[in-house]
Amino acid sequence: MTTLKISNKEVGPYLEDLQKRVEARWNKTVEKTRFMTDLEKGKLPLSTIQLFYSNWGAFVPVINSLYMVQFYKHLSFFVSNVDLMETYTHKVLDEFGHPEPPGHIKILISSGKALGLTADQILTRPMMPEARALTDFHRTLVNDGAMHEYWASVLWEGAFGWSCMRWYKALTKHYKLTPKQADYFHKHHEADTQDHLGREAHSSVTKHVLRRILTKGVTERPGYPFEYCALTPVDLYCQMLDACYEKAKAGVRVSKK
Repeated sequence: MTTLKISNKEVGPYLEDLQKRVEARWNKTVEKTRFMTDLEKGKLPLSTIQLFYSNWGAFVPVINSLYMVQFYKHLSFFVSNVDLMETYTHKVLDEFGHPEPPGHIKILISSGKALGLTADQILTRPMMPEARALTDFHRTLVNDGAMHEYWASVLWEGAFGWSCMRWYKALTKHYKLTPKQADYFHKHHEADTQDHLGREAHSSVTKHVLRRILTKGVTERPGYPFEYCALTPVDLYCQMLDACYEKAKAGVRVSKK
């Protein structure tokens, strides 16, 4: 096993560099997919968007719940770093309380309905294996891994936030959604990339916690080095887009039951 410990002076630049690498990987892969290029041109069929949104919708409650599990599982860390509890709680309030309870789930459903999906189709349909891989990767890091593995694995929130603005512009320009109907993507762009409502951007929260973890030192277990945990979700999200594109093209649709 490898020990990773970074000084207070070096940890900030290290995390900024890693985030840039995550964003570069995202821009090189996710934004170059046929899914995203067709979406931005208004050429992606609505049925393909629906297939993605149904799989994404099933992912959202899981990833939000895993964030809550972190607090209980690593309670000793947070009670020993009380200043981080405020930072952590602000993100909880955002995810579950903004713009009103139950938070982002509510606007996830409303934007999905504007795309022609029911709440059940958004939240309860079985995920495609290629999409479930992202969900299960995060889940296994939380259940089986060390604290730093999970926090590294959500560094992609910033890249996703910028991608959400592309979604928002495409849906309002090409697919006749109103700004309010596409609000899930607008709110996520805001939450993931900008300080807002007196709270840190979600991407900043992640780096805030990671700075504290890395200066204390972590032990990387075999098969799950720190940077692998940070970069792999980008590839798995890309896999989800590619699978939705190909399966929709082959005739797969969101089931009605």
